[in-house]
Amino acid sequence: KTPPFTKAYLTASFGITVAAYLTNKNQFPESCLFKLHETIFKGQIWRPITAFLNFGPFGVGYIMTAQFVWTYMATLERLNYDKPYDFWVMILFGCSSMVAGYSMLNIPPRYLGHNLSTFLVYVWSRYHEGMEVNLMELFNARAEMLPWFFLAQTALLEGELPILDLLGILFGHIYHHCKTTQVLKTPQFIVNWYNGSGPYSTAIRNKYKEISSDFEIQ
Repeated sequence: KTPPFTKAYLTASFGITVAAYLTNKNQFPESCLFKLHETIFKGQIWRPITAFLNFGPFGVGYIMTAQFVWTYMATLERLNYDKPYDFWVMILFGCSSMVAGYSMLNIPPRYLGHNLSTFLVYVWSRYHEGMEVNLMELFNARAEMLPWFFLAQTALLEGELPILDLLGILFGHIYHHCKTTQVLKTPQFIVNWYNGSGPYSTAIRNKYKEISSDFEIQ
């Protein structure tokens, strides 16, 4: 079962990417890309959100990135099935740090969704340190080597040093440190909202109950 956030995220990315392939010469809509000036001064506040739906043009690279996101985002979401708000904070931290970091460094972001996948892979690898993983049916390696394999794959496909993916790994390391040292915690109002009796929080809890059976002891 694909967890709700992962399913919604990938569905939105696939929908807008296929639409761009069919109607916009396989170019992600300009109005959905992150541009700081338009976001701040023109009130286009959706840009920092929709930009993370961009994994690149529809093709082999897109499919490979989507597979990585599906595998590692879904796993991290399942690990937090009983406290999904911790997963939401992780995603918010990753996205916010990338938007802020790239803006401060004046680096034009290209495929923020792809960079987010690097962040997710790094966080996943830290949760599974020491575990043997199979890399594309080619060879086995320890989990902590996975982000660097992903980085090398990006460099080979794009033919350039993937600086933005390196920053994704850096932000993933910062998140993991803040999380393990209890510096970063989910705000209590989010916890209270999720556990409340409102219609939206109840509907979301029911969605996560559907995947809770994966963790029940038979």
